[in-house]
Amino acid sequence: MEISLEKLISLVTAEVVKELKKQGIQVVSSNGQTTIFNPVDALRAKSEEIDMSKYKTPILTENHIRKLHELTGEVIVPKGTIITPRAKELVKQKQLIVTLK
Repeated sequence: MEISLEKLISLVTAEVVKELKKQGIQVVSSNGQTTIFNPVDALRAKSEEIDMSKYKTPILTENHIRKLHELTGEVIVPKGTIITPRAKELVKQKQLIVTLK
C-alpha cells in the first residue's frame, strides 16, 4: 500500500485540527483570520488536468467527470471549454472546483 505525502499531511492535519477543536483551541492563519478547516476537503485535495488538446472546441462531458479519481477536488480544463449540462450536475454533486487554464 502507498500513500502520497500530500494525502498523509492532509490526514494528519485534519486529525490535529479536529483534536484542537475538541479542546477549545481555535486555529488561525498567520494573518489572524480564523481558519475553517474541513477534513473532507483536505482528503479531496487532488487536482486533475484533463487533456483536451485533440479537441477543436474543448467539451467537458459527464464521462470525463465519472473517470476522475475519487479524491479529486479540482478539475483543470482549457479556457473556453464547454461544460455539458450533465457534467455540470456531476460537478455540483461531487462538489468539484472547475478551473479554466
